[in-house]
Formats: sequence, C-alpha cells, structure tokens
Amino acid sequence: MLEPWYVTGFCDGEAAFTYSRASSSYGLYFAVKQREDNRQIIEEIYQFFNYVGYIYKQKESKDAPMSGFTKPAAYYRVTRSSELQVIIDHFDKYPLQSKKKFEAYKVWREMVVHKIENFRNPDYNLLHTLAGKLSSLNLQSRAFKRHKS
Repeated sequence: MLEPWYVTGFCDGEAAFTYSRASSSYGLYFAVKQREDNRQIIEEIYQFFNYVGYIYKQKESKDAPMSGFTKPAAYYRVTRSSELQVIIDHFDKYPLQSKKKFEAYKVWREMVVHKIENFRNPDYNLLHTLAGKLSSLNLQSRAFKRHKS
C-alpha cells in the first residue's frame, strides 16, 4: 500500500485537477496518466483511493495534426462528485507542495465543493469565473508549451 505523502508527491508532479465544459455544464475531474509500462503505479493509486473512479487504457496513436506520437497509456480518472470528495479529503490532509499545483487544486476544490453543495442550482457565473482561473493556472504549470515554428 502506498504512503499518503508519496501519493501527494506523485500527484504534485503528475496529476491534473481540471474540468470539461459543455455549454454551461461543467464536469470536474481528477486524473493521472502514465505510459502503459508504468500502469502499476496507476493501479496502486486507484487502490489507495479505495477504487473510486476508473482506469482507462489509451491506445497508441500515430502522428496527428497538432499532436505527436502517443504511446499506450494507463489513465486514471475520477469524475463523480461523491468520489471527488475522497480526493479532496486526501489533499486537504496531505497538501500539495508545489505552488502552482496547490493554487490550481484550491480553485478546482472550490468548484467541486460548490457543485456538491449546490447540485440543484449551481451558480454558473461563479463556475465560469473559477474555470477561467483554473485554465490560467493549468496553462502556467505546463513544463513544455507547444511553440509555433
């Protein structure tokens, strides 16, 4: 079984606290992706979080417009609000250490808590504002940005 601080450290470098948007609806998720040959760590993190979420297999893909070759990968993702609470409980107790990741987590956490507490009537203006902040923080934390030639 993984140690809690190990999981936090791993996620500090490899996890995504993000969202997807369709019209005014926001889907929030926590995700970790690794090459298929590192699948064991994904399965251990899945087990650590008490089997919430799912592990998906990403197939190999050849060069496509605006992207490069993608090797097979294991992709762990948690999307259900009740399951995201498990993720929040962990990172509240064992906080992320990197400034940018911690700031992104705080904004993402606020979005998740708002959706849980206001599931019948969420404030879409608030979610839109928070999504803008989160997008900005996630862009800033990219180690390698695609540069135009």
